[in-house]
Amino acid sequence: MGVAIEVDRHGGWVGRTVKDLIGWLTWRPVARPGDVVIGHSSTLRSTVFLLVGVEVLVEGMMDMSVIPPALRPFHYLWMALMIDLSTIFAALTKRNPHRLTSGALHIRAGLYDEIAVPLNTIRAVRREMLSAKGRGVRQVPDRDGDVMCTVAGSAEIALDLIEPMDLRLANGSQLTARRLYLAADAPGIAHRELAHAVRRASSG
Repeated sequence: MGVAIEVDRHGGWVGRTVKDLIGWLTWRPVARPGDVVIGHSSTLRSTVFLLVGVEVLVEGMMDMSVIPPALRPFHYLWMALMIDLSTIFAALTKRNPHRLTSGALHIRAGLYDEIAVPLNTIRAVRREMLSAKGRGVRQVPDRDGDVMCTVAGSAEIALDLIEPMDLRLANGSQLTARRLYLAADAPGIAHRELAHAVRRASSG
């Protein structure tokens, strides 16, 4: 019999967004003392900021006389919206890293979803690059039992599970996972920390 785990969203997206944005701006700690933080999505954040920065620079250098006066407020609103959305995205991904506690790995998948995987259900931790379209918790096409848990389309760490794990998603659907894939900004460090924690859990 496989393990069944709920994919948790921790409340509504509006409240989560506001909370994470305030926490990011005020530099609040993202984890409790003793937890190991595994960052993710730094490349995606850099890409978003680069694209928005270039767009704002180009828009700022544009000759405003070519824009009809009636449309200029919408132009300014569009620029402000781009900056605000990129800031919110940075806050959400920066404030929600993977967290390794004494008994579980809390995987951040998508912007709001979290999976708490008990360490004693993990057989092995491997470094493996894998890409799949989409975001969040999703089945890898043509790979039975492989489930991606990422904000973007690529992962660097694979978790081989001892038994199949039933993941109950927030939308009511269910996936059966034999391997979980997650992203990490520093795959080497993440692999070392996770492998050590899994060995410690299995020996205890």
